[in-house]
Parts: sequence; C-alpha cells; structure tokens
Amino acid sequence: MPDKTHRLLIIISLLLLTGFIGTSFTSYLVSSAALSHHITQTELPLIGDNVYSEIQRDLLKPTFIASLMATDTFLRDWVIQGESDPKQISRYLEEIKVKYNTFSSFFVSDHTKRYYYSKGILKTVQRDNSRDQWYFRIAHLDKDYEINLDPDMANQDTMTIFINHKVYDYDGNYIGATGVGLAIPAANELISTYQERYNRTIFFADKTGNITLHGQHFSKPVKNIFEIRGISEHRREIHRGSPQSFKYKKNNKTIYVNTRYIPESLFQKSATL
Repeated sequence: MPDKTHRLLIIISLLLLTGFIGTSFTSYLVSSAALSHHITQTELPLIGDNVYSEIQRDLLKPTFIASLMATDTFLRDWVIQGESDPKQISRYLEEIKVKYNTFSSFFVSDHTKRYYYSKGILKTVQRDNSRDQWYFRIAHLDKDYEINLDPDMANQDTMTIFINHKVYDYDGNYIGATGVGLAIPAANELISTYQERYNRTIFFADKTGNITLHGQHFSKPVKNIFEIRGISEHRREIHRGSPQSFKYKKNNKTIYVNTRYIPESLFQKSATL
C-alpha cells in the first residue's frame, strides 16, 4: 500500500509539474509575442516620430538662416546693382558664418553664374559640370529651398548638409541661390545624441540604401542597408515610403527595425534598430 501511495504521489507531482511548466511556457510565449508586438507596432514607430521631430527642429535654425539671407536687402541690392565689388559679398558671407556658427555660407548669381563664398569667388558654375547640377536643379524647384548632401568644394570636399535657398529680386524674378552648410561631423553628433536619448541605433540612408549619416560610434561594416539579411527582404515595402516595422534574427538575437521616409532630399530613408 505505501508503494502504491508513493507511486501515486509521484504521478500527481509529475502531472502538476508538467502542468506548471506548460502553463509557464505558454505564458512566456504569450508575453513574448505581446512584447514583440508592442516594440514593432508602438515603441519603435513612436521613437521614429520623435527622432523626425528632432531632426526638423535641429535643421530649422540653418533653414531659417538661409531664408533670412534670401530676403536680405543688402544681398539683393548688391546683385541688382551689378555685383560690382566681390569683397562686399565675401565680407557678408563671412559675417554669416561667424554670427551663426555655420560651416559654410555661399551665394551663386544667376546672371554671372559666379559662386561666391567667404573668401571671394570660388568658381563659375556650369551646366555641363556634374558637380554644379544642384544649382541648375534648384532654379526649377517648385519650392524655395532644399536640403541637400554634397561635398563642399570650399572646404576640401568635406561632406556637408547644404540648405540651398532661392533668391528673388523685388519683382519676384529669380536672381540666384544662397544658403549655409552644416558639416557632417556636426550632423553625426546630433544623431549620436538621438541614440543616447532613445537607446537605439539610428542611421540614415538614401533611396538606394547607401548609409549617408550615422552616429559617431557607428561601427557596422555595412555601407548599404540592403546588404543586411533581414532588411533586404523588405526592400519593396521600404521603397513604398510608408513606415515599416519588422524584426529578423541575427546571431540568435532578435533585431527590431523601424523605417520612415523623410521628405527632405538628404534623409530619403531612416532606420532605427
């Protein structure tokens, strides 16, 4: 009789243990699925919205400076009166750099096609020069300004975020383009700030997937996001431009990704991991 009782107790204990393990495992799966859904559908999209808002805020100042330059009566009067003294515009552009702590400042005349910067005349832009296409593009834009990523010829081809703004005379005729530049290291520092604030890896890529901006401690060997297995499978959805949230496995770790299309030409895709 004791043996039967002992066996019964063992069976009951095993059943209870099995039930407990099964219940715990089911609860784990449910909780894990709920957490995964919360990260992909709520947390990452919210962080993406916050980062985008901060980008707009941080780019607002140089955009505002470019707008002020475009409506400056001195600049417009100097152009209308024939650009007679290049030293005047150079001093003006130098003052803009110093006062607003920008990396560069410039003006390109539509009449002479001269590219003025803080040290004088840099060059004459030409339609058949690929490096000058930005100027001829902005002349036909529907809006008054653009944000663009280009090497700065005036600063040893340092990659620079340019805010290019149209300039009009008092009758509304297009007379040139002006603006300021923000050096990429400064932009990368901003991204590093976003990463620390949200504890996420954040980088920006163009339409082809090439990574254009990233935080200062970005050490991934990948140069194109579509080289990353797990992201490349979502290439078509990312190209559609609507926000995307998904996950993939790498080295037995789950990587959560949120992508967001940013209208400014510089930030054509962004990714948060």
